[in-house]
Amino acid sequence: MLIDQDNAAYVPGFQYYEDNIRLLRAGLLQMLRRTARLDGFSLLSLGVGHRYTVKGLIEGLGDRLARYVIVEGSADIIGLLRREVALPPQVQLEQAYFEEFDTDERFDVIEMGFVLEHVNDPALVLRRFRRFLAPGGRVMVSVPNADSLHRLIGHAAGLLPDVHDLSPADVALGHRRYFDPRSLDALLAACGLEVVGRAGLMLKPLTSAQLASLGLDAKVVDAMDEVGFSLPEICNAIFVEARPCD
Repeated sequence: MLIDQDNAAYVPGFQYYEDNIRLLRAGLLQMLRRTARLDGFSLLSLGVGHRYTVKGLIEGLGDRLARYVIVEGSADIIGLLRREVALPPQVQLEQAYFEEFDTDERFDVIEMGFVLEHVNDPALVLRRFRRFLAPGGRVMVSVPNADSLHRLIGHAAGLLPDVHDLSPADVALGHRRYFDPRSLDALLAACGLEVVGRAGLMLKPLTSAQLASLGLDAKVVDAMDEVGFSLPEICNAIFVEARPCD
């Protein structure tokens, strides 16, 4: 099934576009740090989305990336990427639903940043793509965190009935659910994946509007995100690196 998303939420002008880019920047940095020792490796990405992560991986990995396959269900999003960047020869775009994509290739790293909150059946997607891992391969997953500090505070203040509730912005982005650290770990374990590393993405103690009103220096925002890497339980999103259990 094609990810249900409003393409207008994936371009500048969307109310939370800068927040989303901040999240993606943190996730990209984790990807680059965790693949720093790999050379000549193969990578599979689920989705193009904002194009930020795909473009950052192509630029950041450079010649170390021997093969890069990107699976995307939306022809419009693929078109945006092709208009924005000249893809190097080792990059291949595949238009396909995640639930139907198949290949004989095996990949050293499979990246699914901010995918599982969109799809009808996250377990189906995880189990399907687990099959495409090469021996010793890793899956790197990012999802929004229901236990983000700003949501916990909002709930305690009586402003958010349930930390798992979807906001209008979540709906615009095509989100179907929130994960928390416990539910994400349980899902990965049920799909035969063992977490070997984790990080928090984007430490967010207040709402986006409240933080914007403070006029924080960019260095402070960057420092918040660096500190957040060690606080996955309460950051705006959770990043995990996992491997097959068997």
